[in-house]
Amino acid sequence: MGEGMKFEKGLNQMDKVTRSFSHSLEWVGVIGIILMFLVNLIDVLGAKLFLWPLPGSIEVISFSQIVAIAPAIAFTLIVGRHIRVEFIIMRFPMRIRATIGAVSSFFGLALFVLLLWQSLLYGQSLQKAGEIGSTSRIPFYPFAYFIAFCCLPICFVFLLEVLKSLTEVFNHGSS
Repeated sequence: MGEGMKFEKGLNQMDKVTRSFSHSLEWVGVIGIILMFLVNLIDVLGAKLFLWPLPGSIEVISFSQIVAIAPAIAFTLIVGRHIRVEFIIMRFPMRIRATIGAVSSFFGLALFVLLLWQSLLYGQSLQKAGEIGSTSRIPFYPFAYFIAFCCLPICFVFLLEVLKSLTEVFNHGSS
């Protein structure tokens, strides 16, 4: 088996693992949406029927939004449900398209590596400061760490895109 075949096999294996990991995280996002719905339902029913809104509901809903959105980004990226402007790029030759794709994916990778790093630092600062919700008393730092954790599969997706695009650049350049 040639080096190129081994490399492509490794990329395919990494792609499968990343897809599986991202799909699993997406289910965590579904739990976040359900939690938002339930807290909102309990809060509204409590306020309207019993004149007792759920204490801390706004904070819990806000935290649930993090749990709903952060895990879904990687899978959204994988299935192509994000915004890309390709109508002009599709007119270019394959090698130029692959080069643009590699550069674009590299910038996405750099952005999410930076986001991962800053989320970790922010989580550490929140943990040291002991920041908690004023009503719910829920600590903030696990959510910053959760955002950092959810950046991992996004970084893998962008890394795979960079490697696949570069493979196309070099394959079409040599043919």
